Amino acid sequence: MDAVAAEIAKIQPTTTLEFGCGEGYFFRHLSERGAPFGHFVGIDLRDDAIAHANAETSGANFRCVDLFEWPPTDRFFDLVIAAEVLEHLPDPAPYLERLVQLSADRLLLTVPHEPWFMLSNLLRVRDILRFGDHPEHVNHWTPKSFSCFVSRFASVERVVTRFPFVILVARARQPNKVSG
Repeated sequence: MDAVAAEIAKIQPTTTLEFGCGEGYFFRHLSERGAPFGHFVGIDLRDDAIAHANAETSGANFRCVDLFEWPPTDRFFDLVIAAEVLEHLPDPAPYLERLVQLSADRLLLTVPHEPWFMLSNLLRVRDILRFGDHPEHVNHWTPKSFSCFVSRFASVERVVTRFPFVILVARARQPNKVSG
């Protein structure tokens, strides 16, 4: 979390979108570390998670919406975040493409650093029968393979590894104009 907060501090967004925000855990823990989100919007498909996020969090706007049906065609975000989400999606490409479309500037993406994430699970005696592979993870990336995947959609600026995660910062190739 400290490394992610440091990356957000470098970006200094005035508007932030988090895709797959869940219960608002990421926002709360990074806010405690002083991450400057500016105006923050978190979206997720789970009603219960959004209800929890709104009940437990102030200073953010959490919404239960589908990324592809959400209409902010006239609104773009300085920073678009997907933290520990893309590894769960059977076909993450259209999601990343949509996130890039919503970005006026930067994307911050985090995924488990494989195979180290699976090995850490084995050491914690988790998912033993799956050799440490989390049952909901359908994508497994190294820093290099994740960077190659993201570079199809955005310009990768930097990749940071903090055991057992990969933190990637990219820039939308053709930055969108920020509007009201």
